[in-house]
Amino acid sequence: MKSLSDNLCANHDLSHSFKYQLTLSTHLAIVAMSRPIKRLLKRRLPFVAAFVMPLNADRHAYRMAAKCMLEGTSLLGGEHGDINVVLVNDENHLGDDFVAFRKLRQVRRAIILIENPDFLSDEVRIAADIVVHLSEPSANDYRIVAHRMGFGEVTKADAEFLAKQSSKRVELGWRRGRSLSASIERLRRYSQVGGEKPALERISAGPTLHDLSGYGEAKGWGISLAEDIKSWKDGVLAWEDVDCGILLSGPPGSGKTSYAAALARTCNVPLILGSAARWQATGHLGDMLKAMQRAFADAVAQSPAILLIDEFDSFTSREEETGNNDDYKRQVVNGLLELLDGAQSHQGVVVIGATNYPNIIDPALLRAGRLERHFSIPLPDETARVGIFRFYLGDSLKDEVLDTLASECEGWSGADIERCVREARRIARRAERPMRLDDIIAAMPARIQIPMAVQHCVAAHELGHAILGVLLKSDPLISVSVARTIRPSIGPQSLGHAKFHEQFFNRRTGTYYRDKIAILLGGIAAEEILFKAFDNGAAGSSTADLNRATDIATMLETSWGLGKTLAVEPGNSPQELSAYRHNRKDVAKAVEATLQAEMQRAKTLLEEHRSVLLDLHADLLREGTLQAAVIKAAMEKHHEVSLSHKAESGGYELRK
Repeated sequence: MKSLSDNLCANHDLSHSFKYQLTLSTHLAIVAMSRPIKRLLKRRLPFVAAFVMPLNADRHAYRMAAKCMLEGTSLLGGEHGDINVVLVNDENHLGDDFVAFRKLRQVRRAIILIENPDFLSDEVRIAADIVVHLSEPSANDYRIVAHRMGFGEVTKADAEFLAKQSSKRVELGWRRGRSLSASIERLRRYSQVGGEKPALERISAGPTLHDLSGYGEAKGWGISLAEDIKSWKDGVLAWEDVDCGILLSGPPGSGKTSYAAALARTCNVPLILGSAARWQATGHLGDMLKAMQRAFADAVAQSPAILLIDEFDSFTSREEETGNNDDYKRQVVNGLLELLDGAQSHQGVVVIGATNYPNIIDPALLRAGRLERHFSIPLPDETARVGIFRFYLGDSLKDEVLDTLASECEGWSGADIERCVREARRIARRAERPMRLDDIIAAMPARIQIPMAVQHCVAAHELGHAILGVLLKSDPLISVSVARTIRPSIGPQSLGHAKFHEQFFNRRTGTYYRDKIAILLGGIAAEEILFKAFDNGAAGSSTADLNRATDIATMLETSWGLGKTLAVEPGNSPQELSAYRHNRKDVAKAVEATLQAEMQRAKTLLEEHRSVLLDLHADLLREGTLQAAVIKAAMEKHHEVSLSHKAESGGYELRK
């Protein structure tokens, strides 16, 4: 095997070219860091490279490796101070102190070592020519290092075994004077039974559920769980009476992992982390199943404990065939089912599955006795956003009113608010003063004004939904609004919204669903009435008006027996509904007929209330938001005027 020393340290063996006695961890760090900057080292080009070290890495080993690499590539006769190594072990290290950056300007080559991905600041990105996130040493890295250190060749199986161990543990047995085979044999003999334990989250410090805002019903459930676990530990409650399996769902950044950590602190129990990706990284199917078993066994050993299984949507339905991996998926889901069933009989284990996509999880995992409760964590509302700002601000800005801030960040997650406060603190530090409200405003992404022409179209669209909602009474209208500005840097945002309250006990008849389709199409119907055409904003995503209307019209025909036939099909996902329309011409034809009929009904009703639409359109553009009572009052006034006109013209007979 060719040694990497050809590309390092001016073609000299590292262990002889330097005064340092390099450790195994240092050699592994050299191999990892040299790979992405190999060309720069070989050509002796000037560079600044930033490396994000693996979590819990040996900082001394990486620092020595960086110094070795830089000194080994120094030009003969170069100036003193031609190289530099900077360690970032604090998120503020390079945010406040620019001395390190000034040094970087004066050297030919430098390496920045970063202990935590959260410390990778904008300053580092600006200063560095290349930024690399380093992984844990791989099996191939151990084979290379064994050759470099003079231990000879390592088999693939042995290298894979070494990669699963701690490098410090390997270093204890891997030393000169002992053969490589003897060192590996000792490691195998005294290796932890079943391999390394699953990750254990440090929960000693941080907020409890009592400190956090938002989370809806999940917060109340978690506080009750803490009381139940205490009662169980006191011997007054049987474990069978404790909820020990839930599914948490919500959009990215909604705080599912933070919830689990806060729950563990509230319950004063350990939090064990697991995921399909973490378990699968251990090897083939058998290794993955063993890793899953170890995670559950570790939770049992530390009970009472909470086991968080992240990316729970990795355990998709076994009924949907996806290709050659179906058998693998089936065995993994079956293995998890066995463990979840076993967890119910294991005292003190609470299992939480976290996902962004609850609809694709195998239904068997969510049945009674497993992850039987499902809590959806929405993005925080305005009240919750105020609370989240208060939490992350701590003792800062206690006398300031934050309602305006909270309303300005509609659609933000808790993670977005945390990032904003962190940036505001950085702004204040650079100005060498306490944080001010203006710093938070400055930390928010810039807003841009929505052109009035666009606001006119959006207002008409949302009023189309609102007016039809009042007329057809499918679900009660709450309000209608149009946005003035957007923050383009934070992704897709709503330009307007007609908010309805979906009542739990509404009778879902064919009439109800056809009215709902008409309301969904009311937006584009209003655009056509006032502007002669509608744009593409009503389609293109699963939540868009036309997409939802199309799916409801399809389910009338295929899922609910409310169309032209009583025969029904079991699937109702967007993909399955699309397949029905594609494969069955009768379904596609019926769906199109329903959409056309409800579109025409929506346009007819709005034409009859054109004066209301025009009056409310002006009001909405002026006010920005109109409550349901305003819409209803305008509709009632229109009807009174219409009745009066009919009576005056003799077209309407008044009777006592």
